[in-house]
Amino acid sequence: MSFWSKLSGFVLVVLIGVLASVLLVLSQANRLQQAVEQFPIGATPISLQGVSEEGAASVLAALGEFADGDGRAIVRVDPQSAGNEGGITGMRIGVAANREAPPPELELTSLGTTLFDTDAIIALLSGEPEASLGLDINSADVISAIPEFAFAPRITVVQLPHQLDTSGTANGTYRVLGATADEVTGLLAALESVTGQSAESMRTPMQGQSTSGGLIGSILLGFLIAATVLLLLLLMFETLRAFRVLGVHLLLGKSVWGFSAALFRPMRLAAAVSAILAVFVTISLAPGYQVTPELLSLAWAAAAAGAALTLVCVAIAASALILTKPVNAILGRYSRRKLLRVVSVFYLTAMAACALTLIFLDGPIREANRLADVARSWAVVEDQQILYRMGAGNFQVDAGGRSAQQTESFYTWYDSIADKPGVSLIKTEFYTREILDQWGGSDAAVPEQPFWHFVASPSWLAAQSFPVNSDLIARAKAGERVFLIPDSWPESTSEAMRTWLDADSRPSYEPAIRTEYFENQVVRFEGYTPSQPLFTWSPDMDLPQSITDPVILISTPQNMVPFESESLPAVGLDNGYIKLSAAAAAEYTTGDYLAGFGLADSGVEFLPVSDFIAGLTKSIETVVQLFAGVVLFLVVFCLVALVSLTRLFATTYRESLAVKRMLGFSLTRLFVPALALIGGGTFLAIVLALAFQSASALWGGLILLVLQAVLMAMLARHYARLHLSTTLTE
Repeated sequence: MSFWSKLSGFVLVVLIGVLASVLLVLSQANRLQQAVEQFPIGATPISLQGVSEEGAASVLAALGEFADGDGRAIVRVDPQSAGNEGGITGMRIGVAANREAPPPELELTSLGTTLFDTDAIIALLSGEPEASLGLDINSADVISAIPEFAFAPRITVVQLPHQLDTSGTANGTYRVLGATADEVTGLLAALESVTGQSAESMRTPMQGQSTSGGLIGSILLGFLIAATVLLLLLLMFETLRAFRVLGVHLLLGKSVWGFSAALFRPMRLAAAVSAILAVFVTISLAPGYQVTPELLSLAWAAAAAGAALTLVCVAIAASALILTKPVNAILGRYSRRKLLRVVSVFYLTAMAACALTLIFLDGPIREANRLADVARSWAVVEDQQILYRMGAGNFQVDAGGRSAQQTESFYTWYDSIADKPGVSLIKTEFYTREILDQWGGSDAAVPEQPFWHFVASPSWLAAQSFPVNSDLIARAKAGERVFLIPDSWPESTSEAMRTWLDADSRPSYEPAIRTEYFENQVVRFEGYTPSQPLFTWSPDMDLPQSITDPVILISTPQNMVPFESESLPAVGLDNGYIKLSAAAAAEYTTGDYLAGFGLADSGVEFLPVSDFIAGLTKSIETVVQLFAGVVLFLVVFCLVALVSLTRLFATTYRESLAVKRMLGFSLTRLFVPALALIGGGTFLAIVLALAFQSASALWGGLILLVLQAVLMAMLARHYARLHLSTTLTE
């Protein structure tokens, strides 16, 4: 076998082994996902539908009271998605149980590795409300990690109240564990009274949701088949090239079996290397899993599958040598044109398959690109710090766990640092059409269209290069509420917005924190020309990451109304107002500095944004890496097919190529058939892309055209020189 055949064959064999590993790991991940959907085994399902937000608290109270009994538990499993077409990226398990004695069935294992056990469940239920097993949203909330498969939905366990709170709904399927039939009947009766649903309807299962591994699994299986067929064609080509050499060996009385074994020895060695690599790839695709006999069995199955496919291809190619009549081998008789036709058809099929695959993946790839943009947007602010938690300390709290005195102290603390370097305030909110329609039922003025509302400090606006008149900033610091409204809006829309903002700025009660604004209650409106994109700070990936036309309140400690001043201690990415640089957090959150405001023992803790978006980032990385791998394989596969086609053409017509080259023919004229085939394949791919209006397939076809043109030029020059030199030598 020539060097290029060995290299191409080795690449294909490794691809086959890796694909076999990934497919087996994905199949195992799908089985695990199905097990999680039915977790825990033996539980009684109860389905709730149509429960309003107001009724969610009553449902949670009924479920919590029931789950508090010894040996009982209630579990709800929610699939998590990274976007509209990003597929399922996580399985979120909400658990309610007696923290002293949760049932032993609340344990999940996979491939001999315990993902979580009852000890972990006890630690979860005894921890903070936001605590989690496995990465949920904030990495600081993780009690212990959960092993996971690469490219598969990650598993997270949280407390059931937190799951209902963050999902925003009490609807779903709850699985009741450790209860008798009579106890389940009693729970259904309690839920009937708070939901208005019948026990029979709650026993009716909700429509299931299919797992997400089918799409990628089917694509990778197609790749595996294609790579195997291409390897077979490559080996058959080497078989035909070896006919003349085989004829010489047969004339010398040597064995055809020995010749076949020697010819394909590189592929057998490649299969052995690929098998070993497949074992390591399989284990590496299960980070956190223990190397158990079950995992090793899966790894060796992947290795055996890849090696078996390679050896079958070798056996078929070798059989062509063994079954060839000696006279045909000596004379090198085979149909070159038929072989070229077969390879040409395969190449065109491969190009069409690549285009159709990209068309099929157009939506997911577009979603992956959008998620990559989301990740880049958050990367800019990932070092800024947000309030993570604050305890009561020595302050007296009310029944809701809040302290008016502590809130005022926190406001005073912020007032002292508001103008310091590295300190900013930003809180964004998107008011949807649904929210505005709900407001429409009241007598108050309502904005005419959905809009973004930014509460932003002058320092944050300056950091965004958003121009603000210094006079307006001075007015805001003097206590005036200064709103910026896009001047691109119609006058009626702006007027409705001004009316609503003015009314919203005048609370009907005496504020606990009386800012300078309440001395005169001046509300000022200014227009601005939308041009500068502003980061929305929204973890909702269905919303834009930047916009140009929000309604902006230039916020200072002096012009705050109670909703803002009393919300400063709000924690988390969604609710937090104050943003600190690492240096500002190190300086202004020390015990000594906080002591000046009575907050030294309140446990004030700021964490980087990167901790808050760890779950979001993980979901994005999973989707982007998966589809990037698919696209990379498409490119490699087409290039290997091109190399095989070019080598076949150059070898089949080497005498003709050498003679024409000596006669002064250009490389383009020598390889006209191959170039025409490349052009035809690319044209076919572009036509399919345009017919299906797929941007991914169109760009993919153009990129492949450039790569193939460069590779074709290199190969044409190489083979023209090689065959000319060989002919002159002979």
